Amino acid sequence: MLLVVMLIGIVTALFVYGMVDTNTLVLRRDRDTAAALAEVKRALIGWSASRTPTGTTPNARPGELPCPDIDSSGTDPGGCSAGAIGRVPWKSLGIPEPKDSAGETLWYAIAGPFRYYHPTNNPNPIHSDTKGNLTVYQDSTASAVTTEAIAVLFAPGVAQGAQNRDTAATALCPTTGTTIARNLCAANYLETAATVNNSTTNGPFISAPSSDTFNDKVMVITTANLMPVVEQRVAREVRKILQAYKTATAAQGYNGGAGIYPWADCSSGGSDDGDNRGRIPWNDAHPVNWNTGTPPTPILPNWLTNQGGTSYNWIWTIYYAVGKNNLENFGAACTMCEAGQTSLSVNGVWNKEVVLIMTGPAGASRPLGGIGSGICDQPQWAAYLEDSENNDLANDRFITPSSTAYARDRIYTIP
Repeated sequence: MLLVVMLIGIVTALFVYGMVDTNTLVLRRDRDTAAALAEVKRALIGWSASRTPTGTTPNARPGELPCPDIDSSGTDPGGCSAGAIGRVPWKSLGIPEPKDSAGETLWYAIAGPFRYYHPTNNPNPIHSDTKGNLTVYQDSTASAVTTEAIAVLFAPGVAQGAQNRDTAATALCPTTGTTIARNLCAANYLETAATVNNSTTNGPFISAPSSDTFNDKVMVITTANLMPVVEQRVAREVRKILQAYKTATAAQGYNGGAGIYPWADCSSGGSDDGDNRGRIPWNDAHPVNWNTGTPPTPILPNWLTNQGGTSYNWIWTIYYAVGKNNLENFGAACTMCEAGQTSLSVNGVWNKEVVLIMTGPAGASRPLGGIGSGICDQPQWAAYLEDSENNDLANDRFITPSSTAYARDRIYTIP
């Protein structure tokens, strides 16, 4: 009898151990997959924020994302349709091939507005107000994680049902509507849950519990993840451009060789002489225009000023103010400068030459089409700047925004 009890105990222990070991293995695999997804998310954000025009990519701009890999080469094809789905272009990102716990390379869908600039297919600029348009559900169509995803990452897991991932055979792919190799078709990797098919171009997509027919693991990238990083890059570059303008005008002899910054724009893109607060002039800076003089002032990149036929661009979402002493003739013609002050105040200290405020994404009161004339009026800027001290345009006093929300204003200064 004792022997029987011992045997039962041993069998039970082995069974429980097997369950624990299996559960541990599943958790480890899920953890490894989650880590791979997170690494790709970080890589995409870093790649996007550092995007810079070159001789071969003159229209490159911060904020855009690479197109999905469509031929399993690991590279970005250089162009894609809105909502395109493919594998993560890991070689283009400069990372090791990202794989899930089943050994499958991760997949990726891109929102249309964040693709490369194209004069007809995607002519709009990317800036703080640009929103994603991919919908991702959680468990059912009754619960949306977001309707504004800029990218969606997928870990496909092992093949399910009739999925065929053969590298040689070809077949009609439901995702593309073309005949391609089975291992290039998203439908052979991504499944359907609650009537939502993850292999559908442009979505919607779904994250759901694993089952006998669904094992996709999903991660979403939103503007809250991307834009604060991109805004920081843009602000740093704008600051360098303005510093280069001052250096060039110093060499040109302005303000006795001290150099100056351009007058602000309060109307339609050009400097309005006498105004020290508004936007950075992008099409006619005074007293020296961009890329003129000896030595020349800097050239503004296309992504900052204009992209295609629209004038609504990064500069239109950035607030700009200059202290009196750093304007032409030490601000003698300045009609907006605060009386008795020669610099700008930040948090009560008067020592700043320039204040830049990245205004974050548009809220309900901010027109997405931009503001034209009258942009130096307080009611207009109130739609951009949240802190009352910053949108009180009757003075040259500013404060560091107190909000911790991702959509908050962010202040940058020179020096």
